[in-house]
Amino acid sequence: MSIVTRLFTWIGAAMGGAFAWKLLQPEFVQRSPSRFLAGAEGGRDGRPPIALVTGASAGIGAAFARQLARAGYDLVLVARRKERLTALADSLRQQHAIEAHVLDADLADSDDIERVADVAADVSEAGRLDLLINNAGFGTVGKYADLPFESQLDMLHVHLAAPMRLMRAALPGMLRRRRGGIINVASTAGWYPLAGNATYSATKRYLINFSESLQAELEGSGVCVQALCPGFTYSEFHDREPYRASGFRREQLPAFMWQTAEAVVAASLNALGREVVCIPGAHNRLIALVGNFAPMGLVNAVWRRASPV
Repeated sequence: MSIVTRLFTWIGAAMGGAFAWKLLQPEFVQRSPSRFLAGAEGGRDGRPPIALVTGASAGIGAAFARQLARAGYDLVLVARRKERLTALADSLRQQHAIEAHVLDADLADSDDIERVADVAADVSEAGRLDLLINNAGFGTVGKYADLPFESQLDMLHVHLAAPMRLMRAALPGMLRRRRGGIINVASTAGWYPLAGNATYSATKRYLINFSESLQAELEGSGVCVQALCPGFTYSEFHDREPYRASGFRREQLPAFMWQTAEAVVAASLNALGREVVCIPGAHNRLIALVGNFAPMGLVNAVWRRASPV
């Protein structure tokens, strides 16, 4: 082995080791709170800052709403199910004496995306939009050639078009204020191009790459971006019809693979401004690490054995 080959081998090993340590390190539980949870600044009128959360009616979105209300944020809650949003908003107003506004919208619909974007722009221009949480999403189960194309197009709208439009609406006001945070909820599926999840995993990979690129553009601006990559999370996500019809059951996976939505959100908010890619849980960081180095043929062979598709 030549000296040059050895040198590159050592460099590669060092980089791989550093990357592994970064992914497997403990959560931020011992660090001081994120600046977005400590001494949050209000708008020009001195009122509390606002967080806009999409997909807020259940799961990770509702957990974001609860934790941000507890931290003193006023909220704009976005989802399709108005009744669920209204019940959550009423509960948070009573518990935390905050303002919570309900905006029922289907982010698969272009007109609804624009309607939410107008609200985001207005709140941002008023200097009160501190956080934008792009959480809305859904999954499908099946091979791309067998699934209705409309459902895949809806996924592109919800996972990509809506976050991009809302970020574009929110950023001008955040940049003028030199303060703001954006969290794009991706997934550990973004590390794996998996059979049966072609569109889902591709959209999540896009969110990760876009978040990293956008953060590089915003360096030094006072605005930070995060791609949140949860794994299996206790929520309604896997209770929906495509997963029930496929025969998927939570008990098929070991308990350590699952996290609560509250734990995922706590890790995300604590890491905001510190980590561009947040992967809650050591087991999920290991999954992402494997996804970077394992041959995709091997990964998909294993996946096909476990997948209902």
